[in-house]
Amino acid sequence: MLVDSVHLSFGERTVLQSVYLIAEKGKVTGVLGRNGSGKSCLFRCIMGALKPLNMFVRFGEQMKTDYAHIGERVRFLPQYQFSPAKMTLGEAFRLYGVDYDGLVTFDEKYHRYQRKSFAELSGGEVRLAEIYMVLCSESEFCILDEPFSYLSPLHVEKLRDLIATKKEDKGIIVSDHQYEEIIGISDDLFLLKDGYTFPIKSRDDLIKHGYIYA
Repeated sequence: MLVDSVHLSFGERTVLQSVYLIAEKGKVTGVLGRNGSGKSCLFRCIMGALKPLNMFVRFGEQMKTDYAHIGERVRFLPQYQFSPAKMTLGEAFRLYGVDYDGLVTFDEKYHRYQRKSFAELSGGEVRLAEIYMVLCSESEFCILDEPFSYLSPLHVEKLRDLIATKKEDKGIIVSDHQYEEIIGISDDLFLLKDGYTFPIKSRDDLIKHGYIYA
């Protein structure tokens, strides 16, 4: 999936300009950037939740994109809960076409949650269920916005393993403020700064752009 020439403004404030991003099946593409750099805005543009002034998206050799159906090819995990509070976990997993037993294998405590609504779970439990649901859906690509935040160290480790497994049959775009996790799992890495994306090949590039310090 190629995302190119993304330009987004709010009034006189330009958030994204000529942003470029590429994700390939079999790879994890990491996106780093400081608070307010526009990472979530970029993802929301791709998914159609925000309307940019300009954007081009291409899948493989496809020259034109039916933007109305991107949601069928790309699943998105936003920073906030997206599942209806009254919906049960079992219902949500059926809607996404994901085997609930896989979540139980991932964390056995979910064995007793299948008939519970999302409103009955803690924030962390909801987050983990939604992450699993998005990653294990049949989509060609998925975008994960802040998946590691608020997870326990054990779940972070298990999530890293799950991402490594699921990237075998889909492309994964991931962003998180826990940059060490993103660096560790990414095959390709981009930094979003001042409205532009910069390809990152090494830690020296992150130092050069002022994202981390030597």
